[in-house]
Amino acid sequence: MVARKMIVSLAVANALSSLGLVSAVSTVSTVSTSTLSTLGTSTVSTLRTSSTLSRVSAASAQVAARLATTPEALVAAPVFFHGKQVAVRRDVEPAGTLMKLAGTAKPVFVFWRDSASAPLNSEVRGDFWDLGRLERTDSRFSNVSFQPILDAASNGQWPARDQVFLILGATTAQSPLPLEPTIRALALAPDQYVGKGVTVTGRFRGANLFADLPQSAGTKGRWDFVLQSADSAVWVTGVRPRGRGFDLDINSRMDTGRWLQVAGTVRRTGPLAWIEATSITEATAPTETTVEVALPPPPPPPAPEVVFSAPSSGDIDVDRAAPIRIQFSRDMDGRTFRERVRLTYTGPVPEGAPAAPPPLTVRYVEGNRALEIKPSTPLDRYRTVKVELLEGILSNVDNQPLAPVSLTFTTGG
Repeated sequence: MVARKMIVSLAVANALSSLGLVSAVSTVSTVSTSTLSTLGTSTVSTLRTSSTLSRVSAASAQVAARLATTPEALVAAPVFFHGKQVAVRRDVEPAGTLMKLAGTAKPVFVFWRDSASAPLNSEVRGDFWDLGRLERTDSRFSNVSFQPILDAASNGQWPARDQVFLILGATTAQSPLPLEPTIRALALAPDQYVGKGVTVTGRFRGANLFADLPQSAGTKGRWDFVLQSADSAVWVTGVRPRGRGFDLDINSRMDTGRWLQVAGTVRRTGPLAWIEATSITEATAPTETTVEVALPPPPPPPAPEVVFSAPSSGDIDVDRAAPIRIQFSRDMDGRTFRERVRLTYTGPVPEGAPAAPPPLTVRYVEGNRALEIKPSTPLDRYRTVKVELLEGILSNVDNQPLAPVSLTFTTGG
């Protein structure tokens, strides 16, 4: 029985290897039919090591390859792209204090990993999220301040699903379009090719059997199938996937992995383009090499600064027992506030009044980029209070220093 399992496992492994499905799997011990029914090429190719194909299946929910697409597709099918790495070719524009993709029907805000802007005709790459599908308390986003997004896009309220979107950890790369159209060029810039004849080469993926594209993107013809290459894919219609030496079943994963060359005309009736094919032939796999073009180093980000305080400097009749809150433009290193926050009374000391404020509790709230200063007892009435943030407070991102800050206010009765 054990020998039989090993023979079956090796046979299956060899079959999958011929289709390019186990290139990143180091060893194969046992394979179950349930594993085979859920195994996908993009899942396996992104794994570095694995001891069994069942481990590949278990990890498929956690590992996602980057998908080249359009901003229109992100907005039209957010549930498909939610939580995945994406690449889009679109300019970025200011939205108040935020940045977003230009020309989208619904806002797609961009939060940079390093650089603060993207050159024209460049790709924006990052993790796509539908804000309405997240919880405020999701620990994965503890360093993201959602409030500016809510203020800009949904009147300060948490949005419903499919309304407000984010690209987090965004980076940019130059994205010149090739002289000869490719599947990736069609995925990123379909409008450049609509109505034009193209010839592209890709891996046969059946009737979207590996979810390379939103299901609704298909043209729903009898023989429609998907061609995939690198991080992109396109629907093909108009021809049956068969020719000299091959006859492929669009509903069988065993037929996927064959390389085909398709000629036809690019069409577009929705967010994604598709090819109205006129001919199909078998092809050999090209060398898929992702070329990363180095961009000039971006200018250093601005130093952190105070963007909000409560109370504001100059306020009068301030609640004596309320905590003092100060919000910053960038994430701060909470440890550097220690011994660098000073609270004093200024002006003449009334008869019988204390000369100094009570002891303080200082707490930095990372999710809100805010400092909370709380006196142990209420401040003295009708006193001018000075709050100082001293030299040595640093950003948590790149250790840029905060310039010394001072604000004053007057307490009420």
